[in-house]
Amino acid sequence: MPCNRIIFKALTTIMKKTISILIIQIILIPNLYSQEKTEIDLIKENTFYFEINENNASGAGFDLLKKEIEKAQFVILGEEHFSAKISEFTNSIVPTLTANNFKYFAAEIGPNSADEISRLIQNQKSLYPFNTKINNLVGDVPVPFFDGKEDEVFLKSFLKNDFKIWGLDQEYLTSPIFLMDRLFELSNRSEKIEPYYLIAKEFVISEIKKGRQNQKYKVFTSLLNSSEVNHYLKKLDQSNKEINKIIVDLKKSSEVYKLREDNNLYESIHKRLYLMQENFIDYYNAALLTDSLPKVFLKIGGVHASKGKSLHNIYDIGNFMMEIANYNKRKSVHLLIFPSAYLNDDGTISKNIDKEDEDLFNPIIDFNSNKYTIIDLKSIEKSSWKHKIEGKSLKDYMYRFDYLILTPASRQTELNYKN
Repeated sequence: MPCNRIIFKALTTIMKKTISILIIQIILIPNLYSQEKTEIDLIKENTFYFEINENNASGAGFDLLKKEIEKAQFVILGEEHFSAKISEFTNSIVPTLTANNFKYFAAEIGPNSADEISRLIQNQKSLYPFNTKINNLVGDVPVPFFDGKEDEVFLKSFLKNDFKIWGLDQEYLTSPIFLMDRLFELSNRSEKIEPYYLIAKEFVISEIKKGRQNQKYKVFTSLLNSSEVNHYLKKLDQSNKEINKIIVDLKKSSEVYKLREDNNLYESIHKRLYLMQENFIDYYNAALLTDSLPKVFLKIGGVHASKGKSLHNIYDIGNFMMEIANYNKRKSVHLLIFPSAYLNDDGTISKNIDKEDEDLFNPIIDFNSNKYTIIDLKSIEKSSWKHKIEGKSLKDYMYRFDYLILTPASRQTELNYKN
């Protein structure tokens, strides 16, 4: 019996060890087939490329983008301003947008500015004289983000394809100059009104010049309280819808700028956002009268284009459009685009990658290549439920945008006016 007990104990010990080994193997085997992927692994797996030659975009990356555009009601392009390559990209997607029944191009400009540049392209075929005239008067452009020659190219492409231009933002700080002119034209250049017009315009130019010379000068506080401007506006026929709209929009825009002059940035940012939402809804409701599903392409600064909360920690216009698409049981596509590098005058390049992003983007970008890089952030976010992503930068990108596009090395847009 003692011998049997010893044998039984030995067998029991062996069985326990065997079972333990089997349990460990069962736990480890799945991990052998699903190794934890790094952020770099995920980025490499979800990075694609395309090229643009003579306005024709081609490659796996663009094919991916085309499929997203086909399913979307809204495409929101969050950009880094003043890049020639971003303007080239914008021009290249006009045919794809057109083929998918997009009819509206929304921009980060005022609604009356949108009307003005559309009218100028149709009538004068160029923004160059207009830009030059205003710049000569006050040392600044009349309509921001349309002061480059490359910008005029894509604007003409949209208009040629019968897009309506929507201006969602406040009117720019130099806009009162040409809008004073527009109001006078709408009043049929009345001789009774002309003296008030000339005084008001001279005052506006003088105040804007003061603001250009001294950034602390409160231009819009002055304009809002100006007897010269207010006398002119009161002489106009405000029952005329177009006249009334310009006056109302100028006042709202001045109030946004005045809040900044008063260092009330919180109210200024929120008033500006409300204005963009209000303008969007006005345009959208008007479009619904003839179009059961208005499809809109928006080009705007990257900070405004995101889903969820923006870097300003507000639900910006990009999120607003996403909610409308959701309500319509449709989709919005949110793109962030910026140059991987900038071209210097001597032919060298300066990388345009933030230090905290170098480890993410350097392995996938050939800075000397002419290819565009597109990262499928939507797929990376989906993978993040399985593979941990710790980096704050990648999280910021993937939670706010569906795709990140890095252009080849870019020069800045070429000035479309005589400086």
